[in-house]
Amino acid sequence: MKLRNLLLSHAAVFACGAAIVFVARGPETGPETAADGQVYSRHGASVADSAGASVSTESRTTREKREAAEAQTPKGPGAVTARLDQISLIGDPLDRQAALLEFINRLGAADFATVAEQYRMTEHFGNSRGEFEMILRGWTKVDPLGALEYTSKTLGDRHQTSLVLSAWAGADAAAAERWALANHQGEGPNPYLSAVIQGVAANDIARASQLAESMPQSHERGEAMEAIARALLVQGAEAAMAYPQTIQDPNLRAGYVAMIADRLANRDAEKAAAWLASMNDPEAQRRAAREVSESLARQNVSRAADWVKKLDPSAQAEAARGVIAPMSSSDIAGTAQWVSTLAGIPNYDRVVEEFVWSCDHRDPEQSAAWIRGISDPAQQTRLYHRMLGEWARRDADAVRNWVANNQVPNSVAQRFRR
Repeated sequence: MKLRNLLLSHAAVFACGAAIVFVARGPETGPETAADGQVYSRHGASVADSAGASVSTESRTTREKREAAEAQTPKGPGAVTARLDQISLIGDPLDRQAALLEFINRLGAADFATVAEQYRMTEHFGNSRGEFEMILRGWTKVDPLGALEYTSKTLGDRHQTSLVLSAWAGADAAAAERWALANHQGEGPNPYLSAVIQGVAANDIARASQLAESMPQSHERGEAMEAIARALLVQGAEAAMAYPQTIQDPNLRAGYVAMIADRLANRDAEKAAAWLASMNDPEAQRRAAREVSESLARQNVSRAADWVKKLDPSAQAEAARGVIAPMSSSDIAGTAQWVSTLAGIPNYDRVVEEFVWSCDHRDPEQSAAWIRGISDPAQQTRLYHRMLGEWARRDADAVRNWVANNQVPNSVAQRFRR
């Protein structure tokens, strides 16, 4: 290879490498190329060389593409609204969202309120909610307080306010947390804090967990914990499985186990089952058992049935409930026999009830007969009324005949023998 060509090849490789490094650094750690082709810092200043002169890294091809795009962009006071109208008419979802993202990245902070209202009042193709959220996320990057003012006051939409808060917390957790605490009213759980935790979890699990622990037990805390569980699994299954042992609160720890086990079981049921069975925490086992057993049973019912008996007795009933439906779908008699082997475990009535509902359409006589296995008289009577009532809507004569030939509570006999 000639020296000139060799030098050009090395230069090309170096340029590609530099471009890759620049992209990998991302918008928060270095300068970026704006729509006009200049390289800007996060504050909008162009990058200068050692002599202080502005430096442009725009190639001829990039400049030509930019100029072509700018030629299609309306000019004048109505440019922003006109361009959004154009984008809304793009039928292909990928093309429309790509154009919308480019448009959002060109907007100034003062443009977003107009754009958000215009988009909200316009008919759209496809996923308008997702595209509206793109606008709100873009607004949050340049003016989070303005975005929050719009979603909380103009829209009065808690979901969209939470989305903005979560996005802001990913960039400035302390500021988002201050806003959440200052703007929550009332004595109930703070939904704004839940949104902050969802944004913080991606960057700082320890802080997110501290905030979650400060919340009262509630749906909002559950949402925050779900976000933490997702972030843990992004780090890997081993990191996620190790995390609950760092939590002192037993109720909170059991909640994390259940959330992690549920998500893990959808990917690797065997791993989730082995992890749960090895745990010396009956309450955590109980709360996670059903989801794991259902995932395991979808792969191998016999293995799932064996796994149930490896758990603490207090968790076996919930685990069994996850096995009964897939097992009875092909073998009602075999399932009845297996359910009988669990008699005496805590909450066995729930196992029996699960079996009753698993076969009430295919074998209603056996289903009704098993109700006698419920030890709680009140629960037994309620189940007779519900199960026989549904059966009677399908075949009232069959129910009257069954009730006449079986011992049932008086209220049930009076209702169905008529």
